Amino acid sequence: MTSFTPAPAHPFSEELLAAVREFTPYTADTALAAASALRSRGFTPEETSAVLTQAKLRTQAANKFGEHAAEMLLTEAGYEQATRAAVGARHAQRFVDAGISSVADLGCGIGADSLAFVAAGLAVIAVELDPATAAFTAHNLQGIETAQVLVGNVEEVQLENLTTVSGQPVEALWLDPARREVEGGATTSRLFDPEAFSPPLSFVEKLAATGIPMGVKMGPGLPHEHIPEGCEAEWVSHGGSVVEVVLWFNALARPGVRRAASVLSSHPLEPELLGEITSSQDSPDLTGTHEHEPLVGELSNYIAEPDGAVVRSHLVSDLAHQLGAQLMDEKIAYLTMEIPAETALAQIYTVQQVLSLQDKTLKRWVKEQGITTLTVKKRGVDIVPEHLRAKLLAGVKKKKGAAAVPATLILTRLGSGAESRRLAIHANPVQL
Repeated sequence: MTSFTPAPAHPFSEELLAAVREFTPYTADTALAAASALRSRGFTPEETSAVLTQAKLRTQAANKFGEHAAEMLLTEAGYEQATRAAVGARHAQRFVDAGISSVADLGCGIGADSLAFVAAGLAVIAVELDPATAAFTAHNLQGIETAQVLVGNVEEVQLENLTTVSGQPVEALWLDPARREVEGGATTSRLFDPEAFSPPLSFVEKLAATGIPMGVKMGPGLPHEHIPEGCEAEWVSHGGSVVEVVLWFNALARPGVRRAASVLSSHPLEPELLGEITSSQDSPDLTGTHEHEPLVGELSNYIAEPDGAVVRSHLVSDLAHQLGAQLMDEKIAYLTMEIPAETALAQIYTVQQVLSLQDKTLKRWVKEQGITTLTVKKRGVDIVPEHLRAKLLAGVKKKKGAAAVPATLILTRLGSGAESRRLAIHANPVQL
């Protein structure tokens, strides 16, 4: 099969695996004692390091994979780049909804998406270039009769030779191109050129041209000009963080959808779609689209801060149209409205006070209001929120037994050139 070979066995004996379980969860405070205990039992320095590395990674991975993490073998790079379980479940559901029963996970890493696919009932072929990583993936998928793990270069794949364990042709593909340089199992620097990814974006487009249904996970910062024609680009936010853009091709792309922003709840394992906005058009710039030109208005009673997925997908003007809001500035992704709108696609704030963005003014405001906890948000101004917060709260002490006095500042710029104004807006988040 295209010179692919079965994944080799991993180097962990049952004794080592038992030791990993024993010292999980891992904490930095107990690491030295754990290492001493392992050495006293006769484990070599290399074995001790391997056990504690796995214990540490499993402890960290519990937030991504839940109970599965307790038995997984992980690499640092694989863990960092792996899809969160809730997001992977959403990927798998797209295949299921399209009536697909099998998928080849090309460039599977440690198998996070493969685990989601098999959990959804899909037969899986997982292909990984690095034999050591593939060995870990085989362990992570062990006991699943409909899954197999192979070693090989996905750029040499011949689709007609991809078959499931039962011998049926694979119906769809999933790719997660490596976007970071890896040395010794750890990530070093991030790659930004899509042709430097492994496999490169041009190879992805070549596969898509065959007509096979495909999903391709990319970093959320992928420039819009690199998005191929004929696919749906879906930016996904999970628990407030934009985690990816998925390029859906052929039968997996929704008709009439060119761009989408999907906002998921913060639950680490069970995906709940809180909100979504789509467009059938390409995007010319940050906020404008062919469907809804940006409407700019004066600051009103409420401010809406669009979710990062909405901003990344360049659907800010579409959201403004949906909410009956206006942009505060055509180049800044803040909206304003007279009446608050209920939405999961943005955080709504009540405007309390507009202040001059000057340290002296803001320090006096903090003192007068008795503020002890400050959240600083900003768009369009060259200010580091953490630095400003520290400066404004310097010397502020909360009285013993007194409740904290929180406040939120939204820093932004309106207009450009000589007409430009910098504002600090005291705003309270609205829970709708």
